[in-house]
Amino acid sequence: MSEEIQTDAGNAGDVAVGQMDGATESYINTDGTFKDGWQEKYVPSEFQHLTQIYSGIKTPTDMAKMIGNQNATISRQGKGIFPPDEHSNEVEIKNFYRAIGVPDTPDGYKIDIPEEVQQYYQDEEMMNQARTTFHQLGLTPKQFAGIIAFDAARMKEADEALAADPMAFYEQALERAMPIMAQEAEKQLRVKWGDAYDARLQLANAAITENTQEGEERDQLLERIGNDPLVADFIATIQNKHHTESNGIDVSLGGGAKYMNIDQQIQAMMKNPNYLDGKTNPLEHKRLIEEINRLYSQKTNGKILE
Repeated sequence: MSEEIQTDAGNAGDVAVGQMDGATESYINTDGTFKDGWQEKYVPSEFQHLTQIYSGIKTPTDMAKMIGNQNATISRQGKGIFPPDEHSNEVEIKNFYRAIGVPDTPDGYKIDIPEEVQQYYQDEEMMNQARTTFHQLGLTPKQFAGIIAFDAARMKEADEALAADPMAFYEQALERAMPIMAQEAEKQLRVKWGDAYDARLQLANAAITENTQEGEERDQLLERIGNDPLVADFIATIQNKHHTESNGIDVSLGGGAKYMNIDQQIQAMMKNPNYLDGKTNPLEHKRLIEEINRLYSQKTNGKILE
């Protein structure tokens, strides 16, 4: 008899959590915490989506504290103010932003820019765009000021780094600008040189190749003429004059490859892989040999290509 009483007493915890026949199952553990799944059991369906709120509730005490805090907030505001979510309407969102201090309109942001960084914010149009964007995002004036302060510090630091090592910034900017410069240079040269573009560019490249040693200096010069139309045109013109004076052949603008002197055309063909390799493309190899022989014959006879 005494053993049965002790057994019942030992199982008192189970009785407390509703293990008796016919009792409603409890979702509270013996330590006072909610069991897993209590939200699905007790939270009404229209509030089931508020998982983030309910995930922080571990005990009935937590729930009581939340109710008390919400009541205090509602009492202070005079109406319910809750963080907006995907179910909030426009009025609820506006009320929330107003409650946390967001101005009603973008021009409500009054930011005092420190004198030492005012130079970065002289563009009033840019500042108005910033006010509009930050207002749409629901930033408070304090948050707005914090972003401006961070941005000003970042730009000031960049200016100081530029002053300390300008070459590093120049190299970074040049690396990004080179592809754009190359496209613009080609566009300008094609307009200026017309049909002679390929011939004139080859003249400029040949001038550098003939007058420099293979290596970094040559590579830089070749890259420069590809990015700077003035430099490319100047070098091509000098090369034109040199070859015109040496063999009397006019290589001025217009007409494309026919204005290249014979030596240059022969040199270009002899660099063609199909000239050096007669097996990969026998027909092209044969054509190149015939054309080179024709050019040699024409040079011997002192004729100009037509």
